[in-house]
This record gives sequence, C-alpha cells and structure tokens, in this order.
Amino acid sequence: MNKNILIVLGGAVLAAVLVAVLVQVSLGGKKGGSTSSEMVEVLVASDDLKVGQELKEGDLRWQEWPKSAMFRGAIQREDEQEAHEALTGRLRRDVAKDEAVLKSFLLRESSGNFVANSLEPGMRAMAIKVEAKTMVGGFIKPGDFVDVVMTYKLEIKADKNEAPGLQALVNMNVDKWATETILQRVKVLAIDQMAEQDDDKDKVEVAKTVTLAVDAQQAERLALGSEFGKITLALRAVGDDVVRERAWPTVTDARMTHIDDEILQQYRTMSTDTGIKRNVVRIYNGTSGSK
Repeated sequence: MNKNILIVLGGAVLAAVLVAVLVQVSLGGKKGGSTSSEMVEVLVASDDLKVGQELKEGDLRWQEWPKSAMFRGAIQREDEQEAHEALTGRLRRDVAKDEAVLKSFLLRESSGNFVANSLEPGMRAMAIKVEAKTMVGGFIKPGDFVDVVMTYKLEIKADKNEAPGLQALVNMNVDKWATETILQRVKVLAIDQMAEQDDDKDKVEVAKTVTLAVDAQQAERLALGSEFGKITLALRAVGDDVVRERAWPTVTDARMTHIDDEILQQYRTMSTDTGIKRNVVRIYNGTSGSK
C-alpha cells in the first residue's frame, strides 16, 4: 500500500480520537455544572385545594427546587420542619396540585370580615342577646365552646272526663316551666363586636350579644328558641368535645323535686297496710290542687 495513504489514514484516526476526547470533556464539564447547582425544598400542594379550605396535615408537602430559581414569597424548609407545620390557616383562593403555596394565599384575620373568614364551609354566624346570668357572668370568650339551653313556659290541658287521671299525671310532671339543651358544643365566634380575645385584658366584661357558629338546621333551632323562651349559654371545659344523644327526661319545675313521688309511694304503702280502698289522692302544686 502507498505510504502516503497510510499516513493520511493514520492522521484521520488520530483526529477522530482527539475529537471524541474533546466532546467527552465538554459534555462532562456541562454535566458537572448542572449537578453543582444547589437545591432547596419549597412548600407545594399535595393535591388540588379549594378556596375556604382549612389546611391540615397531608395537604402540603416539600418539593426540591433549584436555589437559583427561588421566587419571592416561596416558603423554604428549615431543618427537619414538617410541611403541615410550615403553614396553617384557611385558603383565600384555589391551589392546584404541585403548585407552590405562599403565605399570601391565606385569609388574613386582621383584614376583611374576620367572622366570615373564620366560618367553616356550610356554617352560619348567628347572634343572640345575652345577659350576665345567661353567659356565665362574662367569662365566655371568642373561641370557647358552649351548650345552648332553652327555658320556656309550658301549658298542658287535659279533659278529666275524656281521660280520668290524666290531669293529675300532668300536674305531677310539669306545672308551668321546662328547660332543654337544644344545641351542644357550639363555637363562640364573637362577643359584641370583638371577634378576637384580648389577652392583655384580665377584666371580665358583660356582653350584650354573642355570635355563634351554627349550621343551617341549628340556626333554625336557635332562632325559634330565642322566640320560644329564654336562652342560656353553658360554658364547656377546654377539650370537651363530647356530644351526647338526648337520653334523659326533660327537666321541668314539677320534676325538680321528688316530693310528689314520695307522697304517692307513701299513699300506696298506707293503702296496703291499712286496707284503704279509695284511689283518690289530692296533690297540691303551689296554689293549685288536683285529684
């Protein structure tokens, strides 16, 4: 083979090797440059979040983010901070899945209608008139939970001719007054015009109105109860979230004492011991009497 051809082929091979080395070095340098970029963790939504939704554990997560691409308002992870610890509150706008969540997305308690902002979806704010004796002497504060007790007048008439003994039975159980718990564990939103508790004030102040958070059906019960009788608020202990099904008799004025039951029991004993055959006993409740 011609020597010149061999020289040309050798030069071509050498040139190809040099080009390959240069390309490898060039690509290696770019790769090293991209991995050297510092990464941080940014708070994003784990799923689609709706306006008005209260942020809870599982709604947010941490997402790796190039530090060079950080933007204003982004919430960056500090040490081993959990996602649900970084941001709490209620959303003022919808947030898409994997979208970065900013503090500006939350409703601010100090602006706008705080009472409306603090309501859960489906809840209503309803105010009732109160007095010192109906609101625990002024010790109820915004954020507390109460039971709503209604006291009302009750009148039951029974025809003795149609139902003998029914009127006596009525008189033994109720004279005029009755009371019932109509709502349990209702949150207090505001006292008068104050929707936030002033921790610097230790003085107890008696309010004129209390605003409660209720659902639509509870709002109807509260509205009717306010017209039907007198409303009293019973303050619950901190952390007491037990709501019981009503399984006890209605409290009435005649049932507040058991003297009627004692008299009836004594009469039955006397009837058995002495042989009395009459089945009539006269019971006086206040100034009225019945057989």
